[in-house]
Amino acid sequence: MNQSPTVHRRRLGGELRRLREAAQRTHREVAAHLDCSQGKISQIELGRVPVRTADVRLMAEFYGSSSEQVSELLELAEASKQRGWWQEHPSTARRSGFDTYLGLETAATALSVFEPDPLPELLQTAEYSATLLRSSREGFTAPEISDRVAVTSKRQQRLLGTDPLELWAVLDEAALRRRVGGSRLMRGQLEHLVLMSYRRNVTVQVLPFDVGAHPFLGERVTVFSFRENTDQQVVHAGGPPNSRFLDKSGETEPYLTAFEQVCSMALPPKESTMLISRIADEQPCRPLRRRSARPEVIGGPAPGK
Repeated sequence: MNQSPTVHRRRLGGELRRLREAAQRTHREVAAHLDCSQGKISQIELGRVPVRTADVRLMAEFYGSSSEQVSELLELAEASKQRGWWQEHPSTARRSGFDTYLGLETAATALSVFEPDPLPELLQTAEYSATLLRSSREGFTAPEISDRVAVTSKRQQRLLGTDPLELWAVLDEAALRRRVGGSRLMRGQLEHLVLMSYRRNVTVQVLPFDVGAHPFLGERVTVFSFRENTDQQVVHAGGPPNSRFLDKSGETEPYLTAFEQVCSMALPPKESTMLISRIADEQPCRPLRRRSARPEVIGGPAPGK
């Protein structure tokens, strides 16, 4: 599942940018050669749009590339046109920038995540995830909820197997104490967190309330790392509708430094697991009774695992 057209596209864009700069050509010159806008050239180099093989060939030849370089670029162009597995799921289209996020996650070998609230999707149980979606103001239909839970479940498979994704997750204590869906559901979610923290490829830290202010206050951050040295680390910061992807060293370095600071402020992994276990034990054995019988926007049972 780790073949990602998103990464092929970004890799192709980076190579085209490197060749253009080596040839000392400007965006204006390349746009005139392809009879297109300068904005299109910029988007191609950032890996944000698909590229026709004819345009790749024209650009490469304009830069004086060798036949071997042209062949490699054309291979990348073909790979970048493939459909990602997530494009078969209609629910992903509703989330701005989510296709790019999933493309990076699919190709990454390691993820570093800070989530203030709720818990990261890669560590959610299906019940927890479905309950969050039911309570969303976006008014998801039952099929949409089922599809989004299925996407999350498929993403979580990367944490298993013989060559699993490395995940380092820093969680805010608030997310652990917010009782989503009642005490039984929340206890199951917290116990799932504990079990996941025992995996060699998963590190969980908790940022307790008493640390006060920290560099990521009110912000979600994900750092994507890749096996290939030619692929720069990518930082995803914020959330819809203001999420952004950063891949230049001048942009990513402050986030990488801040992530290290947050890790140093959080509880060590073993103490974090103990805290999660204690909070799970604090959940009442019986679900709390609701104060009012407010009708749910979306009915039906939560999708199972």
